[in-house]
Amino acid sequence: MPSIARIAALAAALAAACVSFEALAQTFPSKPVRIVVPFAPGGRVDGIARILANSMGAELGQPFVVENRAGAGGAIGSDLVAKSAPDGYTLLINSAGTHAIQPNVDRKLPYDPQKDFTPIANLVEGFTFIAAHPSLNVTDVAGLVKLAKEKPNTLGFATSGVGTYGHFAGELFQIASGTVLVHVAYKGSGPALVDLAAGHVPLMIAGETVELAKAGKTRIIATTNERRWVELPDVKTMKEQGFAQFTVHSWIGLVGPAGIPPDIVTKLNAAAGRAINDPKVQEQLQKLGVLPTFSSAAEFGQRMRADREAYAEIVSKAKLKFD
Repeated sequence: MPSIARIAALAAALAAACVSFEALAQTFPSKPVRIVVPFAPGGRVDGIARILANSMGAELGQPFVVENRAGAGGAIGSDLVAKSAPDGYTLLINSAGTHAIQPNVDRKLPYDPQKDFTPIANLVEGFTFIAAHPSLNVTDVAGLVKLAKEKPNTLGFATSGVGTYGHFAGELFQIASGTVLVHVAYKGSGPALVDLAAGHVPLMIAGETVELAKAGKTRIIATTNERRWVELPDVKTMKEQGFAQFTVHSWIGLVGPAGIPPDIVTKLNAAAGRAINDPKVQEQLQKLGVLPTFSSAAEFGQRMRADREAYAEIVSKAKLKFD
């Protein structure tokens, strides 16, 4: 049996640790906070991170610095955060792609999406659109399917990378429509959007295409969400266009490495919530094709788990595997 002295020493160490965590939470943040974006600059996730960083930095009195660590469909940046110190100073803007889809299609991920992260907040619901370059001369999904069947394995669809949400949606579209497209993977949404606007690639399944559509550089023919996008009331959903099974959800949130003290999580969640609920921030977010869906840390954790299970079922039925 352990001696009384050893028990006392352990108790003292535990008490000291509790005091240490409490003191850390009270002074947090006392230095700049890093927000890692696991994708290249110029895309929707990057834009959300920069809007959030500005607001949270002003709220908490320390700079929130965005750092892009793109690659492997978001796995490189995610792994960096998973292996960082759990002190709240390194955070990750994550997505359905990095924490719900990829774990089901890539068994070699260097991180566990559940065990290696601390949920902080769900931030937004992302709307995803099927956009076509005007030269493609299609105005709806039926027209796209007809053209794709006439020219199998020739129409390319751009995404921000292998294993991303756009890639998943593209594979699901082919299965649902009986078409064969060509996946064109880029290192981020930014370069993909440039090539879409220039007509180098005819299709893109993403959320960042609204501004291009407003400028007449692309035509949005559908949204994959359950409801129509507020700024494009005439664009029908996939369900409304005859693809009832094609309703896929996209969210973007904030997490940190596993083990962040609860008081710091609470402070970060509150700051993120005030940012997301700011009308000026919401106006900026709408331009990126997202709507606020702020949640508590616990609710976000439940959402991530539920979506991983839902996507696992889809991946299994579709026999999807991204190499």
